Amino acid sequence: MGPRQGFGLHIDFANSVLARSVDLSPSRIDDGKVSFLVPQRTARGAIELTQLGKGVGYGSWICDNARDETNLGITMPPEHFAFPFHVLAQPIIVGIEGMPQPITLARTDSYVLGPSVVGTQTIRPGVPIHQMCLFVNGTTIDSCFADRQQALPAALKRALTHPADEPFFVHGSVTSSMSLALHQVLSCSICGGLARLYLEAKALEIVALRLDQLGDTQPARRSLKLMRSDLDGLEEARHVLLTRYESPPTITELAQAVGLNRTKLKTGFKFRFGTTVFGFIRTQRMQRALLLLRDGECNVSEAAAAVGYNSLSAFTAAFKAEFGFSPQLIRGCSDIDGLE
Repeated sequence: MGPRQGFGLHIDFANSVLARSVDLSPSRIDDGKVSFLVPQRTARGAIELTQLGKGVGYGSWICDNARDETNLGITMPPEHFAFPFHVLAQPIIVGIEGMPQPITLARTDSYVLGPSVVGTQTIRPGVPIHQMCLFVNGTTIDSCFADRQQALPAALKRALTHPADEPFFVHGSVTSSMSLALHQVLSCSICGGLARLYLEAKALEIVALRLDQLGDTQPARRSLKLMRSDLDGLEEARHVLLTRYESPPTITELAQAVGLNRTKLKTGFKFRFGTTVFGFIRTQRMQRALLLLRDGECNVSEAAAAVGYNSLSAFTAAFKAEFGFSPQLIRGCSDIDGLE
């Protein structure tokens, strides 16, 4: 496929008094990193692009204390797939040019975006943003499947060969393994060449875990027929669960609230979001509990109660099933790299 080794980001800022475009691109792979401060008239924050090896890199943008509502357009690198993640508890709304509806990006969401997709994001006062996006070129992704003696999925191949077609994006969920690897990237304390090696390995780990999800919904895709109204209902159900995971509705109550029958809700939710309704609820609860314990805000009993568990033993079992270690090990620990 022959993509370029390097990559860059094109970013447009626009509000009532500001119109500015910025190109971020490390000139050589040895340079590794380039940063840009968000215009002061917009917000407090920075955008950083880090280029690793083997066609892999990542971008990170942090914005808060916004003064005015500002539209941010980010053009993904050509011939690279993008894997965006939002790491704060409060979800944000993002758009994709060419798609009729914006999408919600929560901490437990994982999207795959095709080459040259243009993402649109609105920076609003009172809504902080901390987003990380991995970039991997098509050759590297192709080799991941080739190593497993599998052909590159047709949808990924079309996204590379026909990037001007309808924007390619696939929704999935952030697993506990992905969440830990993302935290390890963001909290890496290694310096120099070893840091590049470590970050490259972690980025590839996240990409491999995400690509492994792509085959999960293919049987359902062939048998399940969803209308636009069904998709809207599923998005509404997900929004309800994002805001009520401590005390969620029953399946019947949720189905009635969003206008779907129980079967379509359960099957469609798994197809659309890559997890069951109950799996989604558990992940939301455990991710929140992890933050409470890691930041030392709660002891284990308090964290369990905060995310809706009356039984400490049930909470401990769910936490260990989600992350692979006991919640007692995480409280007050700012670096969880050694707990895998």
